[in-house]
Amino acid sequence: MDGSGLLEPAALDGRRLLVAATSDWFRPVAHCPGWDTAELVRHTGTILEWMTAVVTAGQPVSFGTAPAALADLYDWYADNLDRCLRVLADADPDASVWTFSSLGDHRVAWWRRRLAVELAIHRWDAEHAVATDATSGPAPLNGAVAAAGIEEFVTEFLPGLLTRATGQRPSGTLHLHMRDDDTDRWIDLDNPADVVAGYGGAAIKIDGTRSDILLWMTHRDPDSLTVLGERAALNGWIELRR
Repeated sequence: MDGSGLLEPAALDGRRLLVAATSDWFRPVAHCPGWDTAELVRHTGTILEWMTAVVTAGQPVSFGTAPAALADLYDWYADNLDRCLRVLADADPDASVWTFSSLGDHRVAWWRRRLAVELAIHRWDAEHAVATDATSGPAPLNGAVAAAGIEEFVTEFLPGLLTRATGQRPSGTLHLHMRDDDTDRWIDLDNPADVVAGYGGAAIKIDGTRSDILLWMTHRDPDSLTVLGERAALNGWIELRR
């Protein structure tokens, strides 16, 4: 997968994040403690600037500094979004570049996925922050982006998180059912590298759309998610989730 199909929803999410944030720069972001929507834009814009620099240089670079003044924030973020999308679209997806992949995936395509997932989740955060009783809540994540994010979390991040876990950690077999495209994934939490294609003996089942499941994995807990089975098997998951 070269990630090219993820760039269009990434562009949409990136712009919607900014629209939501500018409707009220000072709304607290519930899932990013200590941040308001302005700080969310600063964080995301800094990541965009950094991704662009990494892909352009092909090697690690230092993070830049976001503007402190609200008057400068909109244009700075918008410019970084457009530049990042352009650089990633123009680059050869199989070109070698530095990444922080735990699997040794050092392709531009890896950054395309990372960009799309980052923007999708933080767009949801921004829309969630500014939602009121008179407005609808955040829109679900794009299904293809959410599926890519689930793959990223399970293969890239989960094994390391489980290895570094302190105290009680989740155990047993976890069954993820993505109801919007009727796919399933079984994960052995005691050996997360062993991702089984099909297995009926899971201790716990998480049932939801691809958007629901990725949001749950990243500690955002959508209301439409269903958790079935031995909930004790997930003890420690809240501390574990990235």
